Formats: sequence, C-alpha cells, structure tokens
Amino acid sequence: MDKPVILLAHGAWHPPILYNPLKYALEARGYELVVPELATMGVGKAGLSWDVDVAMLIETATPLFDQGRNVIIIGHSYGGIPACIATRGNTVDDRRAVGKRGGFSDLAFLSAFAMPARGMSVLSVSGGSWPSWHNIIELEADREPQKQLFVNEEAKDLLYNDLPPDKAQAMFDSLVPCSYKAFITGVDYAVPEVTIPRTFIVCESDALFLPEHQKGLATACGEDVKQVSVSGGHSAFASVPEEIADILARIAEEQIGQ
Repeated sequence: MDKPVILLAHGAWHPPILYNPLKYALEARGYELVVPELATMGVGKAGLSWDVDVAMLIETATPLFDQGRNVIIIGHSYGGIPACIATRGNTVDDRRAVGKRGGFSDLAFLSAFAMPARGMSVLSVSGGSWPSWHNIIELEADREPQKQLFVNEEAKDLLYNDLPPDKAQAMFDSLVPCSYKAFITGVDYAVPEVTIPRTFIVCESDALFLPEHQKGLATACGEDVKQVSVSGGHSAFASVPEEIADILARIAEEQIGQ
C-alpha cells in the first residue's frame, strides 16, 4: 500500500509557504505534504465563503484519489472548517461505494475550528464579536459593501509567542487579508457527521486559541475524536514541526498497518 498523502488546509492570512517547516519535517519521514492556497485568501478577495475553499481542497485531492492514493486531510485554525466539509462524500468508503479509488482516510485538526454542530461559524465560536487584534477592511463594490478580515500588530504575539522575534516578524509581514464572509457563514456539515477517524492536535502553548478552549471544542465534537498535544503555540507548524510530523506519521502508519 502506498503511503497516504497529507493535504493541509492552511489557517487564515497565512500563505502556504509558511508551512514549509512542516513540509520538510514530513518529507524527512517519507511523506508528502500538499498545501494549496485557499480561494478566500488574498488582496481584494471578498464576498467569498468557505465553500470555495472546500472546492479548492477537493480539486487538489481528486487527482490523488484517481491515482488510488489515500489522503489525510488536516486543517489549521480556520482551515478546520473547509477540511471537515471537504470529507463529505469523499472518503475512501464513499468513493469505493461508487467504484472509485482513493479518498480521504483521516481528518485532523491543528488548533482548529472543529465545529460540533451545523450553523456554527468562526464568529459564533469566537463569542459573537471580534477581538481587538482583528481589523475589518471595507472594499469598494459596485452593488453591495464587501469586507475582508485581517489582523493588526496586536496579533503578532498571539500568533507567534513561541517563535524568535525575527522569525515572528517575518511571518507576520507575510500575512494577507481574507474574505470576511468565510468567517461569518455557518457550516452545513459538522465534525460528528464525519465518518473517518478524527484527531484534534492541541497546541499547549497557544496564546490565541487557549488550550482549554481547544480541548472543550474537541470534546464537544464527540468522545471518538482523539485528542493529542504538541508543545507549540498557535503556529506550531513553524515552531515545533517535528512534533506535528510525528503525530501525522503515526496516523499514516496506523492506516498502512490496517
């Protein structure tokens, strides 16, 4: 059996290149990490919701499926929403039932929005209002107001509290705004509905999405959602990529051994 490919739905504002430390750590273990740029992210992107990100993930995964590859999908932060929804109808069993090869075999969350119920959004899970480190950008539009969501300097220490100052600044300078609509639209598919194994990776030093809140969200998604921890902060993919790579490799090895 071929090793599964790992597909990552990145967090808001973070370009795929920032996940290279995790990519290299997985490559050293013999695994491929694919990180497409989500469609809701970029200068001028507005009026788009998580559905276009789901479509991007499925578009990326389908050629792998058609090669007979199994894919482990992991969502970081906001990316947990499209990662979860992308599995709907696209698991290994779903595809086998219609005579197709490959499919999503496992779902993982990295300090992510793992939604316990339909209708929940990033905004609702965040308490219904945006914290002070968010900025809302109003764009000119022909017919209706269009908005983007971005971060200000206050977010830097929350996102990168466990990174050296120079690396934190370099990552912060790489961030780009995202479509506001993606953060206020409720999901139409929730974690308890997912039919493949699910793992929530808790970031124990996270200053933005506190560990107790991560664990509470994971627990609300069901007893069969496995919880594991890494020592890093919200951007653990950059600070402790080896720890995350070890967890993903274990998930893959369990699958290969079946």
